[in-house]
Amino acid sequence: MSTDYTAIGRAVADTRKSNNLTQLQVCAELEHVVGMSQGRLSRLERGEWLPTAGQFEHLLKALKCTESQARSLRELACQASERVANVER
Repeated sequence: MSTDYTAIGRAVADTRKSNNLTQLQVCAELEHVVGMSQGRLSRLERGEWLPTAGQFEHLLKALKCTESQARSLRELACQASERVANVER
């Protein structure tokens, strides 16, 4: 079963671009985080993958998010996680 994470993916990509960062720059900040790579970031931005909560918090730091951006992205990630939980029931 495939899950659509388009909203969070688009928001992550928009945040990255508005903060003038490339995927490579973000990934350089995430090299210490297990499971995070440029391929995974690309899949996230395309709405094909959702990181764990811990990975997501590292991603927010790598994206150099403002508090407002981080709050908005966390809300979208929670919504995506809730949809997955509801589908799995």
